[in-house]
Amino acid sequence: MKNESKEIKFTNAGNNHHIGFFERIKRSIFNVEKYGEFLLEKTGVSIKYFFLLTFILSVILAGVTTYHMTILVNKAFNYIKNEMPDFTYENGIVNFESYAEGYDKDNDFYDIIDTNPEVTDEAVESHIKKIKNYKAGVIFLANEVIINQDGELAEYTYEEIQKVVEVSQIDKAGLVNLIDTMGIQGVATTYFIAGILATYLSNLIYYFADILMVCVFGYLVSRIVGIPLNLAKTLSLSIYSMTLSLLLSMIYSVIYSFTGFVVEYFGVMYLIVAYIYIIAAILIIKSDLLKQQAELQKIYKVEAKVKKELEEQKDKEEEKDKEKEDKKDEKKKEKEEGEDEPLVGREPDGSEI
Repeated sequence: MKNESKEIKFTNAGNNHHIGFFERIKRSIFNVEKYGEFLLEKTGVSIKYFFLLTFILSVILAGVTTYHMTILVNKAFNYIKNEMPDFTYENGIVNFESYAEGYDKDNDFYDIIDTNPEVTDEAVESHIKKIKNYKAGVIFLANEVIINQDGELAEYTYEEIQKVVEVSQIDKAGLVNLIDTMGIQGVATTYFIAGILATYLSNLIYYFADILMVCVFGYLVSRIVGIPLNLAKTLSLSIYSMTLSLLLSMIYSVIYSFTGFVVEYFGVMYLIVAYIYIIAAILIIKSDLLKQQAELQKIYKVEAKVKKELEEQKDKEEEKDKEKEDKKDEKKKEKEEGEDEPLVGREPDGSEI
């Protein structure tokens, strides 16, 4: 190809906006040979596709998380009503009447209650290490609650929780009454909505970081194979190349949440799938461009041949026209010479009489 150092620019020769969202998913996974069509549309179209795909996956993941949370909350409500020690809460400080620990085998959940205001940092670290040995766990301290979910810790002060619940003073009896008033359904709905937002924002950052890695990889590959794409077009290819990886990631997360099944090096394989897709797409695009170039060369040859024949035909016609003009000129000249011939020396023809 000529001028390989220049980036290839694709003009919007066709409009792909009519391609539906789920059709794009299908093409991204099963029709790599059609990736070239995505290059004909603006990069903003692929970015919108990424935002929508991420949102749908986030809703599914938030729904699964809410399902597990609802089971835990239901057990937690029963624990609060029947087993939790009496406590009081006021001005951001909670005080349980005794230290307690508990374990739920069904959900691999461990809880620790230690609201001693003089608890040391070393004791808190010991509590954290203990609950991190389980799939889920919670630590109630005097001024905050620490939650473990699959090894990820989240800390919330009671004042932060108070802003949501809008309760400044409460005891065990009041909490039980509040729980009965809210109901499991209300808590689950609130958690689901908040979970969608949190999951969506975190997935946008996480997924886009991976897409950028695939984009850089694809950008280098395009130059190695001799069809340098600009960054915007490479980003579009990267988004569609990541489709299967994102779906697999969501499926894996769902399976893990229900079974605890772990696939070692899944994060690496997850990216390798995307790398394979973008390599295949770039090679197919190059093949298509080479075929187009070969077809253009044939067209150019035919056009050159036709042009040459037309020029030859034109030259022949011009020669014929010239010959005709020459003959006309000769006849005209002979006629003029005949009219100008003098009468002296001519034989009388009788017209003189």
